[in-house]
Amino acid sequence: MTIEFSCSHCNKVLKTSDDKAGRRAKCPQCGEPIDVPMPADVTSNDDGFDGFGESPVSEEQSFLTDSPVREEDSFLNQGNIDCPMCGASVRAGATKCEACGETLQASGRRGDRWEPRIFSIGEVFSRTWEVYKANLGMAIGVPLLAGGIYFVGSIAIGIVSALLSVALASMVGGGDLAQLVQIPIVLVQNILVYSILFYVQLGGQLTFLKIIRGENPELNVLFSCGPFLWRMFLCSIIYVILSCLGLLLLIIPGIIVGLMFWPYSFILVDRNLPGIDSFSEARKVTSGNLLNLFGLSILLGLITILGAVVTLGIGLIFIIPFTYMAQTVAYAEMTNQ
Repeated sequence: MTIEFSCSHCNKVLKTSDDKAGRRAKCPQCGEPIDVPMPADVTSNDDGFDGFGESPVSEEQSFLTDSPVREEDSFLNQGNIDCPMCGASVRAGATKCEACGETLQASGRRGDRWEPRIFSIGEVFSRTWEVYKANLGMAIGVPLLAGGIYFVGSIAIGIVSALLSVALASMVGGGDLAQLVQIPIVLVQNILVYSILFYVQLGGQLTFLKIIRGENPELNVLFSCGPFLWRMFLCSIIYVILSCLGLLLLIIPGIIVGLMFWPYSFILVDRNLPGIDSFSEARKVTSGNLLNLFGLSILLGLITILGAVVTLGIGLIFIIPFTYMAQTVAYAEMTNQ
């Protein structure tokens, strides 16, 4: 027999088999915990006469007209894991152990399900803080290492470019020809610098995504995003062009466009899509979330500025990783992960 009921948070109609009655699970649409109600026809005295006087439910209104929900199709088919603190059996995807209250790293990602949803700024900050505390070493270490690689690489490329420019200028002499030979050098320099930037950016985003999902990534994930590099170049060029066009119209359209396509780099490493497709998916993800994204951006900016002023810049070592983590959590919340 099938149980049909509505989520008390988002009113999504859910169905599952009656053997799941009384169990607790997450709504597949809003992610909130819900209890599966007992079937309406289950009574303590199963003599077949209970509820005899009630008006019959028409065939077209009865949820029993549908086929029973298969176990593999039920939203309750998530499996269980053991709590690392008390050993109690906990549903897969839970963020807290119901027995001891231990915060778990599981993100609620169910198989290959990837569904856009509207997120809450409060939930983003709450989840970010929990994940940040539980993974403080990686949360701080990954941005520091990525920033160090970018800084050292940029300096090295700048020095080599300067030496090459001086050498070529001395070979061709002064004048317009000396200026002309600088163009390809500057072009190659910028490509190399941005290659390093995108490489560590994508690696950092993938690492943080894995942390949020509770996958306990190794540090080498930071260096695993080479296959995405050229797609990232293409997407970044398109993103800059769209944002600039929006800013030329007025500031507000530029902000809207920037927020609308903001998750493209996360989608690129998360779903391994062709570059252009990541933009169409970004629009789906941010639909209904633009105002929340704007508010989150303002709050994170204020936290960064205030933290830098109060701590004389020292606190940025902790604040910047937190803001990166919050951005990743926002993406995860928008994609129901």
